[in-house]
Amino acid sequence: MSSKQNLQKDAEEIQHLLSLATRERVKNVLKLEQQKIEAEMNRLSNTEAGKDEGTSVPKVPKQKEFHAKKITNYGWDQSEKSVKMYVSLKGVHTVPAEQVTVTYTQKSFDLIVHNLEGSNHQLNIANLLHDIDAENSSFKIKTDNLILFLRKAEKITWKYLTVAEQKSKLMKESAPPKYEDKADPSAGIMDMMRKMYDDGDDEMKRTIAKAWTESRDKEKDML
Repeated sequence: MSSKQNLQKDAEEIQHLLSLATRERVKNVLKLEQQKIEAEMNRLSNTEAGKDEGTSVPKVPKQKEFHAKKITNYGWDQSEKSVKMYVSLKGVHTVPAEQVTVTYTQKSFDLIVHNLEGSNHQLNIANLLHDIDAENSSFKIKTDNLILFLRKAEKITWKYLTVAEQKSKLMKESAPPKYEDKADPSAGIMDMMRKMYDDGDDEMKRTIAKAWTESRDKEKDML
């Protein structure tokens, strides 16, 4: 027996008791219970009607997906307190301000310009050379460009923007000079000597200058 049928039997029983009751207080109690049962029966009827007709679920329109483009035109500078990123992006000033977002962390930032001429434009820089103060970093929108202010966690001079740039530079500086197989060996030695002279201290420069002088004198004597 279903719930609706049980309620129907209860309603009939209460109606029978009402016909037999003589005291007003008893009748009021029975009528109150009768109202509860009728309300429950109506609720079940509405639920069943909704199932029969089918529940109409509103369709949520699919959000348009925008093609993401990587921002490559940017540079940086610094002051005592901040590293400043200068990002060139044509038309960036035409989009609503809420469509430009920058997420800062201690070692990175992620800039996204949403829906600019049908595309999202992103600049993500990770592994910054030094820590930044994410909470106090900010940005400004200018005509065709943005300026990001990366607040320094410490007031120190940044020689590079990222750890990767620093490693790349150090690897190039530490790499031995490359000489072509058919090149004049003495030319390679001279290039190395010039580099040592340019990078050396005063004592190194005097030593190399003396070696060059003695070498030229020997060449003259041999002529």
